[in-house]
Amino acid sequence: MLGINVPFKTFLTVLVVDLLATSGDISATWTSPIYPKLYSNDTSINPLGRPITPDEDSWLGSLLNIGAVMGALPMGFLAGKIGRKFTLLIIAVPHIIAYLLFAFANNINEFYIGRVINGFSEGAGYAILPMYIAEITEDSNRAALSTSLNIFWTLGNFIPYALGPYLSIRTFNLILACIPSTFFVCFFFIAPETPHYLVQIGEYSKAELVIMNLRHCEKKEAEKEVGHLREIINEQQDGNLLDIIKNRKLLKALIISLTLIILQQLSGISPVTFYLEPIFQASGSSLSASISSTICGACMFTFSFIAPLIIHRTGKKWPLAISCLGDCLSLAALGAFFYVKEEGKMSIDSISWVPITGLISYIFFFNLAFAPVPWTISSELFPNKVKSVSSSSVAAVNWLLSFFNTKFFNSLTKTLGTAGTFWFYSGFCLFAVVFDIIWVPETTGKTFSEIQAML
Repeated sequence: MLGINVPFKTFLTVLVVDLLATSGDISATWTSPIYPKLYSNDTSINPLGRPITPDEDSWLGSLLNIGAVMGALPMGFLAGKIGRKFTLLIIAVPHIIAYLLFAFANNINEFYIGRVINGFSEGAGYAILPMYIAEITEDSNRAALSTSLNIFWTLGNFIPYALGPYLSIRTFNLILACIPSTFFVCFFFIAPETPHYLVQIGEYSKAELVIMNLRHCEKKEAEKEVGHLREIINEQQDGNLLDIIKNRKLLKALIISLTLIILQQLSGISPVTFYLEPIFQASGSSLSASISSTICGACMFTFSFIAPLIIHRTGKKWPLAISCLGDCLSLAALGAFFYVKEEGKMSIDSISWVPITGLISYIFFFNLAFAPVPWTISSELFPNKVKSVSSSSVAAVNWLLSFFNTKFFNSLTKTLGTAGTFWFYSGFCLFAVVFDIIWVPETTGKTFSEIQAML
């Protein structure tokens, strides 16, 4: 996979589970092509029969995050009780329901309900997907395969930009419903339960068979890996959030994970992806907003292939620093463009290329490392006994912050101006560079035991 030596069964399993990542991140950019339709007075385009209000606009964007908080919190616990595989299968069902509801909705409240349902699965997916991939992969390729999630997250981001502007709301959402449906069928028949969970519940023989199948290895190697997992798990009891807070090493891991996720959100990624078309409309670019959004979405997907290659070879720490610095400069340039435009003292014709160039640059650097690395690190820093509660906590904080970031984006731009808003996000990206250099450990290629020893 991408020049990385991965057994076929592992590759196929990761490929299938990544479809759920695509299903989830469709909902992040779903609003971008839907907003123009719901603002339309044309009843053949707008199923509501009237334009939505700015307040309905903000709720339509932000309710996804409320659902995501609700989904992130219980799913870590559920994954520890019924297993990772069946938890992921459960997560796919609300996605299917939400897209079908959108396809036939003719009332704003039905769209609200669908967004909460969609968000529930997206938040749950962000909590469990990194955990599942980390637990089925080998130490040598875990980092690269974990960052493959970002390829499929960005594919999900790209699909609404590519299809949404050109299809009716009904047709668009019926197509979207096919993706989680395909995941459900393929994952049910192809993917195994993780060896970590099987050892945790005492199914040692099954864990050996799964490892032999995933690694294409001999029974002796599988027995050795199961023995190692047994040693780790036997030393651990199921933990809770209080156990993390009381343990100095785990508290450090939680601070690092939460800070990275918070800084990722404060880089402005949620409002940028939710409001990409409106941002282009506000810029007065000569390219149409839908075409500009499609170009940015295509770049988002294309650039996501770079991260696994770079991180596999260089680790996570320095690519993350470069990624954050690049985002800082890109957002600063966008802020400068809107400052010139808002001041109105000079023509912007000669710099009309800045919005699309700045956003493509922002997307490139974000996908270089800032998108996947915080999630990958949060899945690697914690031992098995607290992994469920840590992943749920990190995901819940992410989506709660994303809610405020999206709900009040319009208010922020009114207060600070569009230029000030981009500079606000740029400042947090600069802080992320400093935090990464000083605090973030290098986990690439290290075993879970080595990572714990580092902390």
